[in-house]
Amino acid sequence: MPIKLIGLDIDGTLLDSRKRISPRTRGAIEAAARAGIRFVYLTGRPLSGTSGPIRLDAVSYIIASNGATTHDAASGALLRGRYIPKPAAQAITAAALERGLNCTVFTGGLGYSERRFYDALMDDYRLHGNLAYGQASRRPSDDLIAHIARDGHGVENICIDTLVGSVHRAMAEEMRRWPALRAVTTRGHRGVNLEIGHPEADKGLAFLELARALGIDRSETLAIGDDGNDLGLLQAAGTAVAMGNAIDEVKRACARVTADNDHDGVALVIEELLRSL
Repeated sequence: MPIKLIGLDIDGTLLDSRKRISPRTRGAIEAAARAGIRFVYLTGRPLSGTSGPIRLDAVSYIIASNGATTHDAASGALLRGRYIPKPAAQAITAAALERGLNCTVFTGGLGYSERRFYDALMDDYRLHGNLAYGQASRRPSDDLIAHIARDGHGVENICIDTLVGSVHRAMAEEMRRWPALRAVTTRGHRGVNLEIGHPEADKGLAFLELARALGIDRSETLAIGDDGNDLGLLQAAGTAVAMGNAIDEVKRACARVTADNDHDGVALVIEELLRSL
C-alpha cells in the first residue's frame, strides 16, 4: 500500500550535526507533501523547541516530549496529552536534585531547570551550536518541586542528565519505585540522559493514534529515527528506517538503514518513495 503518513524524529534524524535541515531534505519533504503525503514530527523536544527554521509548512502535526503531547502544527491545538502524576514527578525530581543532577521538567511546552544548572545548560547549547533552541525551549526555576506543585498544564517529561554509568544506574534503581512510568535512555551532549514519562507517552502509541484518527492504516505509515526514544515509533510504523548514525539497537529494529544525518539520510528515503509513486 502507498505511504500516506511519515513520522520524522528531529535531532539526529531530520537535522544534521549542525542542527540544520539540508536543502535537499527540505526539498524532498516539500515534494512529498505536494504528492499528498502527510508529515508529523516526533521528538523528545517540547513544543517550544520545534519552532523557527525547523518548522516546515509541510509538517501537519507535532508529537512532542517523547509522545506526551500531540499538537496540530498550524494552530498549536492540543490533540492528545499524557502526563506524569504530580506526586511521582515531585519524588523523581527530588531524587535527581539530591544527587546533584541537572533535572529538566517539561510542562506547558517548555523545559524548566533549577537556576544552579541553567547557565551551564545554556553554555552547553552554545558550545554545540544549538543556543537558539535552548533559549526558545528552556526557562530557569527557583524551585522545581514548587513549580510542579502549582503547574496547571501537566508534567510531560522529566529529563535527567545522568553523566556517568554509576549515576545512571542509581537513578534507574530509583525508577523501580514508579513501575507505572516509562523510562528511556538517549544520547546527551555530555553522556546518557534518562527520560521519564507517562506509560502512554510513547512516540509509537501517539503516532498510531494519530494515523487512526486520520483514517490511515499502519501499513501506510513510515518512520525514521536514530535513538532509544525512537524505538517505540519504529516498532509501531508499517515501515521503519534507521539513520546511519543510529544506535545499534535502533538499527536492529529496522529493516533498512539509510545514510547518516550529515549525508541526507531522510532525503534519500523520501526520494526513493517518490520514485515509486
